[in-house]
This record gives sequence, structure tokens and C-alpha cells, in this order.
Amino acid sequence: MRVIYYLSSCACIVHGLLACTHRPVGDFRPLPVSTIAPAPKLLFLSGRLTAEPSGSRLHDMHAEAVLGTLKAPETATDTSAFLRVSQLDGRSQVVGVTRVTHPLRRSLEHVADDQRTFQRSEVKLPAAEFFVRLALQPTATTVRIEEIADGRTSILSELAIPSKL
Repeated sequence: MRVIYYLSSCACIVHGLLACTHRPVGDFRPLPVSTIAPAPKLLFLSGRLTAEPSGSRLHDMHAEAVLGTLKAPETATDTSAFLRVSQLDGRSQVVGVTRVTHPLRRSLEHVADDQRTFQRSEVKLPAAEFFVRLALQPTATTVRIEEIADGRTSILSELAIPSKL
């Protein structure tokens, strides 16, 4: 009984080895490697901006990273004054940029004269809160907020992105 079991086991092993030798080399297909893409994340930024004689100042900055995707892309502002929110990687290279309407400068449309024509005017506010939602780049480690106004660019804040989920 033992001999029969031993012979049948050896026969199966030999058959398996011989089966590998009969397969043509051209038919070899490696298993597909599946890479799991990181789950998309959103970054929520909020803060308060105040106008000061030396320039705008950012207060109470708060950032939060959450899982999710943007439902609709943010529309780019077409004004000369705006905030630029840049995502930077570990080497301080820009990996993503978003333009945000300047919170302290609001454009209003009003009736200008007796002919009832509309005119657009810019109002400068002393303080305003703002909120930014952007798609977080997988390699981003830092967020930089810059103010572009009156032909000048000034860095308002640079903060580390909170722990990614």
C-alpha cells in the first residue's frame, strides 16, 4: 500500500515537471501587476484676512485634509487682485496651483447715472473670511498662500498639510 502511494506521488511530481517542459516559451504571460491608486483627497482651507498699512495679513488659518473628490472644478478668477494657493512637494516644487478671488476686494455692479447705465466698482474691505476647497495632490506636503495685488506678490502663509488619511 505504501509503495503504491509512493509511486503515485512520484508519478504526479514527474508529470508536473514534464508538463512545464512542453509549454512553448512564447506563450508565457506574466500575471498583471495591479497598482492601487491612492484615494483622492480634498484640502479645506479657511482663514481671516485683514488689511493693514504694510499689506494684507492672514489670521486664524485652518487646514483639514479629507477623503473625496471635487464635484466641479473651481472657476479661475479674471481679476488683477487674487490669492494664489500653491501645493508644494517635499523639495518645495509647485505641484498644483489654484487662484482664489481676493477676499478683501469685491467688485460691485450698480446704476451709475440718470440714464440708468450699469457701472462696476471695486470695494476694499478692512477684513474678510475666506474658504478654499481644492483637490489635494498626492505628493503635496505644504500649502503656500500668496497675495497678488497692485502688481506685487507677497507670501501670506506657508503651512504643512495636516496628516493625510
